Amino acid sequence: MEKHTKVTIIGNGQIGQAISFLLKQNKIKKVIEIYDNDKTKNKSKKTLKECLVGADFVFLCIPSWFLDETLKNISYNIEPHTILISLSKGMNSNTKESVNQAIERNIKKAKYAMLSGPMFAKEIIKNKFSFAVLASKEKIVFEKIKELFVDTKLKIEYSKDVQSIALSGVLKNIYALTISIIDSSIEDNNIKSFLSTKAVEEMQEIMQILKLDKKVILGTSGLGDFIATISSSYSQNRKVGADISKKGHTILKSEGLVSLAPLISKIGKKYKSLPMLYLLEKVIIEKKDSKKEIEQFLKEI
Repeated sequence: MEKHTKVTIIGNGQIGQAISFLLKQNKIKKVIEIYDNDKTKNKSKKTLKECLVGADFVFLCIPSWFLDETLKNISYNIEPHTILISLSKGMNSNTKESVNQAIERNIKKAKYAMLSGPMFAKEIIKNKFSFAVLASKEKIVFEKIKELFVDTKLKIEYSKDVQSIALSGVLKNIYALTISIIDSSIEDNNIKSFLSTKAVEEMQEIMQILKLDKKVILGTSGLGDFIATISSSYSQNRKVGADISKKGHTILKSEGLVSLAPLISKIGKKYKSLPMLYLLEKVIIEKKDSKKEIEQFLKEI
């Protein structure tokens, strides 16, 4: 009997469903199992351990705040040949780790990649084009994952610089949140456009501070994803930013919101020399009035 490729998707939210949609477009014979901790969403009706048995690929379609616990849970059952693909774009608020660092700490010698770029789930499911960087230290891992998306409308490029790609995803979320708060307060396209260019400059400066490749910010996982995030109504960071601007607080979560404190901790005191990041710190962490802070910020730029 011919062996089918087995793909396990952890997380049956919108992006998990979008990945499942893409995989079904591909002609490779495969078995797709979708697992979710929420029993009402657990399409496989199996335990996580059962879903991991024989898996050739495991897609981690979960927010970054669930990543560490999930990695610990799967570390006991992941098979040596299994390739992990993470779609998280955040930082761990406790360990200050990026996604790749969390994977490497929890699963020694893991074969993994990160998929990052403008990939809104609702557009993917409508069979529209999407674009991503697939970052892996091993080119063969990239080649194997790329085969899964042949004949689909997801266009993939390769990078071996996993750390820079991971941080570009973190930064685009944080700066998209900053732009969203300002945009919701001012609603001025001139200001939004000008500050978007300043955001890109600051993101590049942070990459230099962290001794990473600043050119990545101008690529698909940086600028490409940043433009998509600040312009799309699907963006969770935009929803969070609008909430904070109008109400002064939010009960929603987003990758930008969760990743802000660990990023600032990683940068250290230099964050105060980055005007847009400093503005966000005052509004989110110090809980100062966003409209007053934005007004002062605009006077000083």
